[in-house]
Amino acid sequence: MDSPLSLLISASPSSRPDATPNNGSGANPLGNFVHKLHNMVVDSMYQHLISWNYIGTSFIVCNVLEFSRDVLPKHFKHNNFSSFVRQLNMYGFHKVNKSPRGSRTAAENQVWEFSHPKFLRDRPDLLDQIKRKTLETEVIRRETGDVYAYVHLLQLQISDLGAQVTNLNDTVGVLVKELNETRRKQAIQQQMMKNMMTYMRRLHG
Repeated sequence: MDSPLSLLISASPSSRPDATPNNGSGANPLGNFVHKLHNMVVDSMYQHLISWNYIGTSFIVCNVLEFSRDVLPKHFKHNNFSSFVRQLNMYGFHKVNKSPRGSRTAAENQVWEFSHPKFLRDRPDLLDQIKRKTLETEVIRRETGDVYAYVHLLQLQISDLGAQVTNLNDTVGVLVKELNETRRKQAIQQQMMKNMMTYMRRLHG
C-alpha cells in the first residue's frame, strides 16, 4: 500500500508527465512600448502629468520637463521627450493639438495630445494590434513617387533617344543617296574627260 506521502507527491502537478513548469521564460506582452505607454497613462500617481482626454480617445501630456524627469525614467530607460515622441510616431500615433507656426511656449506650460485609433481608454484588448512601423508611411509614399517620376523621366529620355536614332537613320540614308549620286556624276565626268582626250589625240595624230 502506498504511503500518504507518496500519494501526495504523485498527485502534485509537477510530478505528472504532462505538466509544464512555468519558469517565466515566455515573452511578456507588457514589455513592449505600447503596453508601457498604457501603464503610464493609467498610473494614478501621475495623472497631473499624463492622462486620457475626457472621452478616452487620446492622451495628454502636461509639463514636459516634469514628465520627462519623473515619469519617463520610471517606464523607459531614458528621460528624453523627443525620443518618446519619435517612438509614438513610429507606432502610428499622431499629435492632436497643433501649435500655431512661430509660437513658442515654455516647456512647463506645453500641452501635448496624441491619439491612435486603437489606443482607447476602454479598449486595452486593442493594444496588441498597434504595431511598430518599419518605415514612415509618408517616406514610403514620397520615395515611391520619386521612383515613379524617375522611371517616367527615363521612359521619356528613351523615347527621345529613339526619335533621334530614327532621324539619324533618315539623315544617313539621304547622305548615302547623295554620295552615290555624286560618285555617279564624277564617273560620268571622268568618262567624258577620257573621251575628250581620246578625241583630241586623234585630231592631232
